[in-house]
Amino acid sequence: MASPEDTAMAELETVEEEEVLRRLGTGEEAGLTEKEAARRLRLHGPNVVVRSHHEDSMLRKLLMGLFLLWGWDRVFPKYKNMARIILNSMSWVTVLTTIASLVIASSGQRSCMLAIAICLLATSLIACFTAKLVVEHAKTPLEAKAYMPRAKILRDGRWRDIHAANLVPGDIIFLKVGDIVPANARVLRFEKIDTMTCWAKRSVDCVHGFLIYYAWTVSCGQGTAVVIATGRGIPRTTLRLYPQRYARPGQLKEGLMVAGCFCFSLILFGSIAEVVSSCLFPGQKRKGMLHSGPFMPLIGGIPMAMPVFLYLALALGSLRLCFLGIASRGTVALEDLASMDVMLFNMIGTLTCNKPCFARDKIELFADAVNIDDAIILAARASRSQHELYIEPIDEGILSLLDDPEQARSGIQVLEHHARFFIALKLMFLTTYIDRNGSKCSVFKGDPAKVAHQCGCDEAVKEKISMIMDRLALDGYQTIAVGHQVDSCWEFIALLPYRDDLRSDSADAVNTLIDLGLDIRVLTESPLSTTKQVCGKLGNLGINVLPAHSVFELSRNNREVHLNINGISDLFPEDNSDIVRRLRNFGCRCAMVGYEFLDHDAIGESHIGISVADATDYTKSESDLVLTQPTLIPVSSAVQISREICQMMKGNTIYTVSSTIHLFGVRVILLIWDFDLSSVLALVIAAIHYSTSFAMLFERVKLNKSPDRWRVKKIITIGAAFGTYIFFSTAIFFRAAIAADLFTCNFKDKSLMGTDEEIRAALFLQMSIVNQAIALFAHSDDCFLVRCPGPFVTFTFIFFQMVVTCKAVHGDLDFALAKGLGCFRAGLIWLYNLVLLLTPLVICKSQMEAYEHD
Repeated sequence: MASPEDTAMAELETVEEEEVLRRLGTGEEAGLTEKEAARRLRLHGPNVVVRSHHEDSMLRKLLMGLFLLWGWDRVFPKYKNMARIILNSMSWVTVLTTIASLVIASSGQRSCMLAIAICLLATSLIACFTAKLVVEHAKTPLEAKAYMPRAKILRDGRWRDIHAANLVPGDIIFLKVGDIVPANARVLRFEKIDTMTCWAKRSVDCVHGFLIYYAWTVSCGQGTAVVIATGRGIPRTTLRLYPQRYARPGQLKEGLMVAGCFCFSLILFGSIAEVVSSCLFPGQKRKGMLHSGPFMPLIGGIPMAMPVFLYLALALGSLRLCFLGIASRGTVALEDLASMDVMLFNMIGTLTCNKPCFARDKIELFADAVNIDDAIILAARASRSQHELYIEPIDEGILSLLDDPEQARSGIQVLEHHARFFIALKLMFLTTYIDRNGSKCSVFKGDPAKVAHQCGCDEAVKEKISMIMDRLALDGYQTIAVGHQVDSCWEFIALLPYRDDLRSDSADAVNTLIDLGLDIRVLTESPLSTTKQVCGKLGNLGINVLPAHSVFELSRNNREVHLNINGISDLFPEDNSDIVRRLRNFGCRCAMVGYEFLDHDAIGESHIGISVADATDYTKSESDLVLTQPTLIPVSSAVQISREICQMMKGNTIYTVSSTIHLFGVRVILLIWDFDLSSVLALVIAAIHYSTSFAMLFERVKLNKSPDRWRVKKIITIGAAFGTYIFFSTAIFFRAAIAADLFTCNFKDKSLMGTDEEIRAALFLQMSIVNQAIALFAHSDDCFLVRCPGPFVTFTFIFFQMVVTCKAVHGDLDFALAKGLGCFRAGLIWLYNLVLLLTPLVICKSQMEAYEHD
């Protein structure tokens, strides 16, 4: 059964236009009054659409919030539910194990563990909450400028721009190509562009009396419509017609998922093995399980830091984008920009200003008895009037050549004025009118080849036109042509040259992107000679430009030729997406910078979509990043920020994997050799890991000069190699410490061996040093890359290890260290670890020098 809203809308679609306006209490000439609009806004509420009215119960929200507390839900897409459940469950197992350890531990240890747990939890929550508030405060004005829908409405007889949320039923709105329909409306007057060459996925053929719905996109033409439903008055049946864009996860979140699953799988396997062994061998004494609490699940505190680290890294990156004037939706662009191989620019409107400037002294005349002033007036007659609500940039440039724009319509009666084609800057306008002599005339303005064909020019004239265009292109000019028809006889009148200058920072932006290792492609509908001129001005880009037909004649498997092209000319807008698909088939990761409405398809095909500040609403809505300032330099800065975050996440993941494997292996040998190590010490090492991870957020990383992809298998392998190396170092050290009969050494009456309490303190110190020391060198997934550690991580390492050394030397019951090991043994442990850590660095450096020498 139809709802009342559906019935009312059906009636408004069938009744006459006058009746629609009468029922809505509005007029096509003046619109609503401000007073009436304010009254209706209070009555109908804001024009904000809520797509779902389903409300979960408070209990369900609370339970889901607790279950997903650790942030793993932000890491995974919806199709990874099983991994998300496992990781959240294991995080809670770690928390519950900590609680159990608190119950079992002594009063002193309980206080220490409770203080550590509260400190970790409070630090994480405060850091995340503060980062969220700061980022939202910085992003809100940028998102309002970039994404918030606006509408041009008629009120009190004047057109004005307002926020779309303030629309009310009865408002008269103006729509043009690329606009997103802000509410359900009925078309009143719509000038439709001939869709013969205008292509779009969701083309809306707007005609008189046609209903258009919220979130539709105008793909051709421009005109007016009257709003018939807003906000909560929009029927739910129409909202279901428009699927939301799927938000895919970025490479960092996918990599973090794999690394988290790997770490927690080890911990889960170890925990199960620990329980099974205690059940199968009950006769053996298991001091560690009963006296000190479960050790293995507490290792989960280390990988639990990864979602917090990723959230803070992306939050800081988003804040830096805000300072650059870049609005972003989600974090995909921050994660994936680092891995882009190719960046494509639609030349018009992105690299250029899209403000044509005509050169009066370079106009070429072809018709007799026509001077330059006459040619300009004819071109102005084929342009939109200055009184229209929206004028194409090319028309503004032509009208600016006239002393008085009213000259274009003076002394004539316009019968018809419409667009024939849509090719970037060049709208092919045909105007039919009655001149002063009463003759019916037509004037045609647009692409020279199309105008020459329409006028029936012979080959000699076409050759002359082509030569003039090539000569003007050498000076950076493009051209449009004007044709005139009198008494069914067409005549080619003139060529009008114009410049569309580059943005002031286009060359610098392109140079910076090339220095970062990206391949640049310029896509344009402009002729070959003009495209080469533009590419030659873009710094180090090069002028290897091919026309579109030559590119499409190439085999799709001809990878070398495709990847060596700097630009492609003579493209139709719909061809841009095919170029992106070809590059993706070659394994390239592509970012597309767009401006026009028809760029949205290429943006959808690319991995990352970027819109400039004055792009159409629909292009912005489809993009991952939107520039809010008329500059391009922020694009290269965004790539650098993304690569810095990628490097930080690589280092942190290597550090996390190695720490997890190290503690996992140590727990295994302790179970095999039946030695007790308190769970408090595992919690202390996890706390040190948390603090070191936070310090890594503020380190300056060295950027790669090539695309930086997240090879998660390689990262886990390197982390596992580091973890295995330091595990064997701990195993050798522990075996040497307990085998007094084999490794007894006396130095000034001080034995290397000692009691179990001293061995426990020595083992904790050795584990703590090597476990945290990995953070000093885990900068990249390149295992042969040796870099000096940063100041923040170095200071964190020195501070915590001095504290740990002090506790190990003197002993501390709160740390489950009943007896200290003394300064001499502590010095030997530091010497042992120093040799252990410097040896692989020396080997790696010597291999690098040998490789560079070869």
